[in-house]
Amino acid sequence: MKSPIFEPAMEPPILEPSREPSLLEPSFEMENIFDRESSLHPPSVPIPFLKSIEKMEAQLLSLEWEITEEKLQKTREEVLALRELLKQKADITSILSDMEKVLSHMMKNEENIKPPCIKFLLDSKETIKLLMRKETEGEIDIYKQLAYLGIEARFSCLEGRQESKIIQPSFSKGEGVEKTEVSIPGEKKIEDMSNKMSCFMEKVEEIFRTMKQQISRLEETIRKPPAASLEAGPKPVNVIIFKVDEKLFGVESEKVFKLFKVPNTFQEKYSNQQKIRLRDFEVQMINLKEIFSIQGGGLKGEIKILTVKDNGEYKGFMVDQVLKKLSTLSEKGGELGEYFSGVIHSTYQEQPVEIPILDLKKF
Repeated sequence: MKSPIFEPAMEPPILEPSREPSLLEPSFEMENIFDRESSLHPPSVPIPFLKSIEKMEAQLLSLEWEITEEKLQKTREEVLALRELLKQKADITSILSDMEKVLSHMMKNEENIKPPCIKFLLDSKETIKLLMRKETEGEIDIYKQLAYLGIEARFSCLEGRQESKIIQPSFSKGEGVEKTEVSIPGEKKIEDMSNKMSCFMEKVEEIFRTMKQQISRLEETIRKPPAASLEAGPKPVNVIIFKVDEKLFGVESEKVFKLFKVPNTFQEKYSNQQKIRLRDFEVQMINLKEIFSIQGGGLKGEIKILTVKDNGEYKGFMVDQVLKKLSTLSEKGGELGEYFSGVIHSTYQEQPVEIPILDLKKF
């Protein structure tokens, strides 16, 4: 006979899979090991296990929405069949035996089935799937033990509630014999214990999920080469070498815009101005001789302005001569100062020289 539609409990099953990959679902390796037709080692669990657990899961999910005697019987049969297949695994067999007892109780008390029974069956199914995962080392083994102990404790709570039956008090002679329902004082306490166990299992799963994310991040960090080692090593760079008085400087060639030749009267007119206009754009003038306290005479011969473009801004250096373009390695070392991004090694007038590269962001 069909019972009324069974409304699921308001709080979700403690081990119900979330939208993220469930920690209690069988691992990819476990599911696929049985799909290999030719394997060097036979699987430790018989192949029918997968189909059997799928059948049991389907029956349990159908019970969540509607409970009938036929569905209870079919679910019990699937539980017994799976227990027979996995009889070598003591922990799983124990859980399946608990499930069979709960189902038998539900069949005998079909009109008085309570939400904790269905919740226990669904959580037991998820615990079995966790125990079937291949991983056995580290934290996963600890959580398998916690999940197993938790579901066994849940069954003990249910069993205690089921044994709290109607008590028939003794009567003296002459008193009417009448069966009286007596409420059990410990029933509320058992319900509280069950709820606390549910919260505990949810926290266990959340901790496991967090630890798995942290391990993934750690593995990703290990795979990445340290940023410091990359910065410390020489980097290939293309630079333009120019001279101010007797001092050599370098600037990244991809940032060089144009070399302008200006009249000899330029310095007299514009030497004190921070910005000047060349053609159709404004240029911020940078006096390297003043910044680096370069001693020497004035600019020799015609005046040249080497313009660069950095972050959309034009900057100009008054130079004596642009010497050459180099493709070489830039190094960080020594006392470079705040205006330089690195140094390169080259030769000038047949002498080895160390040339600093200007860091345009600092001007």
